[in-house]
Amino acid sequence: MYIPTWFLLVFLVIGFYIYLKTGRNLKTQIKQKDLSSLYSYQLDIHIEPNWYGLYRALHKDKTDEEFEEFFKHNPFASGKKEKEGLWGQRFFFTEYYDSSTGLTTKLQRIVDQEGGQRFFPVDKFGSAGYILDSDKEKFDRNETDEDRRKRDELTVEIGEDFIRNDIFEHLIGGLKNDFEYTEDNYPFRFPLRDVFNFLFSLGQRFHGLEECTVLKWPDHIEDKFKQFGIKYDKFLEFEPPIFDLEKQDQDFFERIGRPKVSSSDQRDSTFLKDEIGTHYGIRLKLFRPDENPRISGNLNICSRDKTTS
Repeated sequence: MYIPTWFLLVFLVIGFYIYLKTGRNLKTQIKQKDLSSLYSYQLDIHIEPNWYGLYRALHKDKTDEEFEEFFKHNPFASGKKEKEGLWGQRFFFTEYYDSSTGLTTKLQRIVDQEGGQRFFPVDKFGSAGYILDSDKEKFDRNETDEDRRKRDELTVEIGEDFIRNDIFEHLIGGLKNDFEYTEDNYPFRFPLRDVFNFLFSLGQRFHGLEECTVLKWPDHIEDKFKQFGIKYDKFLEFEPPIFDLEKQDQDFFERIGRPKVSSSDQRDSTFLKDEIGTHYGIRLKLFRPDENPRISGNLNICSRDKTTS
């Protein structure tokens, strides 16, 4: 069969055009995908409850004097028994996200009051139970529903951004669902999502800035701190050098809430705590492809400051 030469030429031109267009779009899609999956991260969270203050807060029906007298006669408080249960435990949560595979790994470390440690992988951060085993041991067959109800209010769950009480379902047993809790069930809350997004945005825009010291949190986060009763204390060893976000990128500065950030890392001298003395810590580190200071010497903002200070 005879095919005209002009037809072949037109077919080749159209085919070449389609190849160029689809190839360019494919490259654009790959580039956009690479940009969106550029950052892996390590998130570290530390929660250290003020167990005495928390236990006091759960005894709402007692005055301070009544609670102190009650606590003195507790076999765990008097030293006649070890404070088992959750009392004295500190919680360390670490989350690794690998952008190349989409894999998230969560590791949990619990340090007890004697310094013993447990370290294990989890699907969800947290721990739950009675603050003191003496409350658990009060159970007996003659217990009234009202007594059991009060005892159940002394159970707590420690999550990645909250502490809540009265955690067991009263009719069928087991842990409650999230929607069954009220605001009164949360003696401690922290705006983790807002803080994470803020630190992640810093690191995306300025390499390594997420590891530097926050001197003033964004306006919307400070509002959340006020709502949750969170106080941010700073005991800095020296006057921190300021990273002028407004000068570097005014639109970004306004968009994320007008924060104030240092170009040095003195995070060990800053403390987040609530009104009853529960301490909370959060650190975020972003990782970029082929980034390794041992090999490339590619230092971020805080690293450069450390080497020159």
